[in-house]
Amino acid sequence: MIKYIFNRFTVFVFLIVFFVGCGTDDITSDSTERQSLLVSVEQAEQSTIRQSLELNGQMIPKDQVPLFTVTPLEVKNVHKSVGDTVKKGELLVTLDTELAREQVNQAKNAVAELEKTLEQARELNRTAQNEIKQLQTLQQEMQQSLNTTRSTLENLDEENADVALLEFIRSSLELSLKQAELSQAAGNLQQIPAINTMELEIQLETAKQNVRQAEKGLQATELTAPITGIIAQMEVTVGQMAVPNSPIAVIVNLDPVIAMFSANSFQISKLQQGMDVDITINGLNETFPNSITTVSPVINPQTNTFTVEAELENPDLLIKGGMRATAMVDLGTIDEAIVIPIDSVLYEDNKAYVYKVADTSVVRQSVELGSREGNLIEVLEGIEVNDSVVTTGKERLTEGAQITIRSE
Repeated sequence: MIKYIFNRFTVFVFLIVFFVGCGTDDITSDSTERQSLLVSVEQAEQSTIRQSLELNGQMIPKDQVPLFTVTPLEVKNVHKSVGDTVKKGELLVTLDTELAREQVNQAKNAVAELEKTLEQARELNRTAQNEIKQLQTLQQEMQQSLNTTRSTLENLDEENADVALLEFIRSSLELSLKQAELSQAAGNLQQIPAINTMELEIQLETAKQNVRQAEKGLQATELTAPITGIIAQMEVTVGQMAVPNSPIAVIVNLDPVIAMFSANSFQISKLQQGMDVDITINGLNETFPNSITTVSPVINPQTNTFTVEAELENPDLLIKGGMRATAMVDLGTIDEAIVIPIDSVLYEDNKAYVYKVADTSVVRQSVELGSREGNLIEVLEGIEVNDSVVTTGKERLTEGAQITIRSE
């Protein structure tokens, strides 16, 4: 009986150990599955692809002209609205003329006062010059009288004492008179203020410029269309104060229209003026064959990209400013290009990267991309032939994540 009970106990313990062992294996296996992410991968390979560049951009008006006022004036009438087609010279906005005329009159009065002051200053300066000349003449005459008196004094003799004395007295009186005249002339000259007419002339020129500016302001009370086009913006209403440096309206010309694209350093090195390009525009079910008209020689420091432009005819005005556009440029074929699926590429801050497989984990790898054909894209740097990259499931991955490759 005791032996029977012992055997039953042994079997019971064995079963417990067996089930516990199986449960641990199942838990470990299940935990491993949960930590590993299921993904699909493909290998990088060499291939001959059609070399083409895809550029993204938008449509912009060929001409875009803002209208300004030169002086703050009240808006009296607005004759057109946004979207209206206008011809060059057509009246758009009328501003208050009363204040503008007053500003012109004030500016002209300032010019007249300055001209009068300047003429008075010039007359005083001419008088001063005459006084200086007279003073110089008196100085010369006084010197002559002094010389005569000195000579008379030296030639006095006893034989003609009376005559010589009279001559000496006459010369002395003449010298005294010349001294008095010279003293008076010097006093008159001191009373004439010295005026710097150059400063007045500068003030007068500034005042004349103010008149021209005020007259422009008066002329600008009737704002007309500078070009034939469409009103894209009308920023004022009746009764509002129009101020300088703030556009009253903006006129655009949409025929032709410019397709403007951004290109990176690799793309710009492949592009030249005159190259054929096919342009598609969001919202229009049409491809526009065209050619490149402009390739920027310098990078835009704000976007860190180059600018590429093409000009499109737009007689029906179906293409609007701001529409998104895509350009495809055919560059021939590339032999032995390293390509990966486009589905494997991710972007962060406009920089491309992929997740490259390393055994059972992944490595985040930056890549430099080239041309694209279909669902394949050329890799210039970062990936070698036979490297495996994640396609499906890449969005959930992080650096060093464990993966399980989906079996097809």
